[in-house]
Order: sequence, then structure tokens, then C-alpha cells
Amino acid sequence: MKAESTFSRLALVSPWPLLIFIVIPFLVILSITKQITIPLAGSPTSLLINNICFASFVLCRLLRYLVVMGRSIRYGKLYKQPEHAVTLTVPAVDVRSTLSRAGYFFNADGSYGEKRDLGYFGTILLYGGLFVLLSVGCWDNLQQFHGVLLDGMGPSTNLNKVESYRSITKGALAATPASLPQMQIVSQMLPDSMYPRGATEVIFKPDDGNAEKMILKPGSHVTYSGYDIDMTKIVFEPQIVITTKDSKTLYDALVRIDPLVQKRGVYSFYGLFQGAYIGGGVYYQPEKNSFMVVITRGDKKVVTDLVFQVDQKVTAGDYIISCAKLGQWSEIHVIHRRHKSALITAALVALFGLLVRIMICPQRVWLEESGERSRISSVGVNIVGLLGAEG
Repeated sequence: MKAESTFSRLALVSPWPLLIFIVIPFLVILSITKQITIPLAGSPTSLLINNICFASFVLCRLLRYLVVMGRSIRYGKLYKQPEHAVTLTVPAVDVRSTLSRAGYFFNADGSYGEKRDLGYFGTILLYGGLFVLLSVGCWDNLQQFHGVLLDGMGPSTNLNKVESYRSITKGALAATPASLPQMQIVSQMLPDSMYPRGATEVIFKPDDGNAEKMILKPGSHVTYSGYDIDMTKIVFEPQIVITTKDSKTLYDALVRIDPLVQKRGVYSFYGLFQGAYIGGGVYYQPEKNSFMVVITRGDKKVVTDLVFQVDQKVTAGDYIISCAKLGQWSEIHVIHRRHKSALITAALVALFGLLVRIMICPQRVWLEESGERSRISSVGVNIVGLLGAEG
């Protein structure tokens, strides 16, 4: 019976088993910050399964605390009994009587008693907040849709078509958008004093409404039918062609160049490229439509400037470099909205419950008969002072 009670308390009361569910999130954070591959940390599925199991574990504890809340004895005699005891020159029956008047409830044989405390309610808030936080987070993950598209000025783009996106991340229960408007980019603003990270002017054309023109910029979003649409940055994609002087092609592909956090000289965009024979980087100054191309091959490096014009080529060292075409895109993200308000509220409730539990300790006593004397041990209360005050 005692072994069963010990196992039950380990599973449903002790805080230590909760640490098991922190291992995988810790490994995920470690793998991201240290840029290393760690087993179980590279797959979003492992984190989702971990959180589902965590939510189920927390729910079991929450239900247990809710069931026990209506009882006079909540913690139980076998839970964390202290080794130290005080001998009193007062019979146990008198001690029980005094403690009962002070609000203590005793078990059937009178050997254990406890007083109801708000800390118990704090534990319920803690597990309730955790359960809502984890369950809502898992549900949002299962319904996750995150599509990224690079779009430029021209015809409208149907945001409901999978083919419109460069990449899509979907949860197991996610559906492809079916109620988003068409989007047409009418102008793109490069980073300047007004738009430090650039901006994009778009027209949204819903099927059952009027067209709406607005400016998208990083840090703000537009909401349609439960999806957030935002622009993160302006990017360029030049097609860099590098050949040898005898016309052997060493590299011919699009290079994505993103905004630099801080300019390098006059250049505000930069991207890396790597081919089978050579690699390097491309800097870009959009104001003058000029590139600086850095080519590395082994321990040799060649640097040259290039102004984008169709069919224009420059010779640098053993290479002939040209830019066949140049695309200017706005990076647009379409994200299924998460229940952020519910997540924040649940986290605050859990934190408040934890603080209440820490600040308000249980008040519990263990009482042993010894003729005209009694032995008593306690947690959360100065029992000698309490009995003295009552006497």
C-alpha cells in the first residue's frame, strides 16, 4: 500500500518527473544556438510529441488536484513527513481539539491533520495554465501553415494556390488556404529613412469584396480569414554567370542576396553562392544597379565590379563574369494565426499559480499518542507557538 502510494505521488504530485519534458526543448534550443546536430532535436515532430505527452501528464495532475480539492485531507499523511518532532506535556486529544478550533482537519485515527491553504489553489492554477498553454500550442502546431513567397511587380498572385509559394511548412492537420485574396504588388520601396527595412505597396483583391490598397512593411501584418500576411524584406536574385576565357562554364545560377544589417561601403545587399568548382559572394548597390563579385577558388580570391546590363561582361583574372538577369522580390509570409492571447493568458495564470504555491506553504501536523504527553511534528506552522497562543 505504501509502495503504491509512493508511486502515485511520484507520478501525480512530485515536481521532479516534470523535468523529463524539459529535456527535448533544451536540446532544441542548444542545437539552434550552437548550430550543432543533436538527436531528437532536429525534428519538429519530436518536440510536438513531447509537448502532447507533457500536456497529458499535466492534465492527469490537474484532474487529481481537482478531485482532491473537496476533501478535508488533501496532501495525506505519507507526503513529506518531517523527521524532527517535539514532545508536549499535553495529551493528544487536547492538541487535536486546539488545532481543530484553529481550522485543522484530522484523519480518522487523529494521527495527521492539515489546514486548507491557498497554495493548493495556486497549484491548480499552475497546472491549469500549463495545460491550456501546452494544449493550445500543440493545436496551433498541428494546424500550422507557413508559406513563403517571393513576389514582384506584375500580375496578381493567388495566395490560395500551393504553386505560388517558394516553401511551405504545414502541420499534420493544416489545410491549404482557400479564402485568401489575390495580391498584386504595385511598387517596392528600398530601405531608406522612411522605411529602414524597405516596404511593399500591394493591392488585395478578395473574391467577394472591394480591392484594398495598403503598404506592407516588416513588423506589421494584415489579417485575412485567420491568416497573417506580412512582408519581411526586399531581396534580389541576380543570375550570375562565370566562365573561363575558353568558355567553360564554372557557375550559372540565381544568387539570393538579402539586406545587410549594416552597409559595407556603398553596398547594402549581400548573398553567398557555391558551385561545383568555385564559390564566393555578391554585394549589390541597388541605387546604381552595381555589383561587387568576390570569387574564391582554393586559396585564390578575385574581386571585380559589375554594372547590371544585359550582355555586359567583365574579365577578372581567369574569369569572365556577367549577370544574365536580375529579379527584385518582396519576401511575403502567409501564416495561420496562432492563439497568442490564449497562450499569453495561460502562461501568466501558470506563473501566478507558481508564485502563490511558493509563497504559501501547506500547514500540516503529525500527532502521536504518548499517555499524558504527545509528540508532534509540523510543516508550514510554528506549532508550539500556535498551541501556546491558543492556550
